[in-house]
Amino acid sequence: MGRILERPAFAVAAALLLAALPARADKITLRLADGLPTTHIINRTIVEPFIRQVSEATHGAVEIRHFPAEQLGKSRDMLMLTQAGVADIGFIVPSYQSDRMPLSTVTELPGIFQTSCQGDAALRTLTAEGAILDEREFKPNGLKPLIIFLMPAYQLILSSSRPLGALKDAGGLKIRTPGGAMDLTLMELGAVPIRVGPGDIYEGMSRGTLDGALLAYQSAVAYHLGPLLKSGTLGQDFGTVAVTFSIRLKTWNALPADAQETLSRISQSLSRQACEKFDKAEQESLATVRALGINLVTPTDSDHAALEAAFAQVRANWAKRLDARGKAGTEIMKAFMDAAEAAKPR
Repeated sequence: MGRILERPAFAVAAALLLAALPARADKITLRLADGLPTTHIINRTIVEPFIRQVSEATHGAVEIRHFPAEQLGKSRDMLMLTQAGVADIGFIVPSYQSDRMPLSTVTELPGIFQTSCQGDAALRTLTAEGAILDEREFKPNGLKPLIIFLMPAYQLILSSSRPLGALKDAGGLKIRTPGGAMDLTLMELGAVPIRVGPGDIYEGMSRGTLDGALLAYQSAVAYHLGPLLKSGTLGQDFGTVAVTFSIRLKTWNALPADAQETLSRISQSLSRQACEKFDKAEQESLATVRALGINLVTPTDSDHAALEAAFAQVRANWAKRLDARGKAGTEIMKAFMDAAEAAKPR
């Protein structure tokens, strides 16, 4: 499939034209857009099953047309594109929209949960119908979250040849982040946070404008970063990003009740399954990068203690900054930590 309407203005115009055309009463077509390559783990384990299961459950009455790889617009514009109706269901990553969804970046705070499934459960609690993130960020942005999950804990991966023996070795390096709280984490380590979309990481590392990134290893493999990498951390929790496939509220409210029920049921099932799938994929990706000879580093006990202290400072600074903006940073951080504690494996 060729690239479709790269410029958001043209995409909006096209969407309005499509909306004006008469639709078949017996079929509902929803456009789902993301910025990921078709080979990405999210597309393979979440999007493809979602599309298939919805079609099967509705006997083809609901069709989801998939526009991957930024065909409808850039990842950073996905919120606007979904709000405008260019996409009905958008790949909404709060980290890319931290100005519009600052509270939802709470998942980027380091050192809060031990397992992906624990973090996923906490996030679902906060984004459920009527819960704090649903009421304060998704609804005000005209969205209803459908599929919700976290990527595995991000690691520090370096394309720089500087040896990564201790965390202080990251000082001064230019490291890609999705933005938000991860910027604070890198600054606490003395690194320089650089905000670029995932599709631009390879070019940045190739040209030397990036020395590394905070990223899950499965994403590093999906973006073909392996040959560029020299070293990376292992088993650390630098925070992670929340991923949602959210539907435009206007679109949702116009759907018949049976279609809403089907979309909700399948979305919730896939959301619950996501953590196990991604944890498995992370282990497989670690095997891939090991085979490339990348130096994987586990911090020493003293480094770990220093890291925990840095993480605590990051959390405090993040909450304080949002509180100063009237954004209830302390409240949402406490809510997320409480939900993570409640979901902790016993």
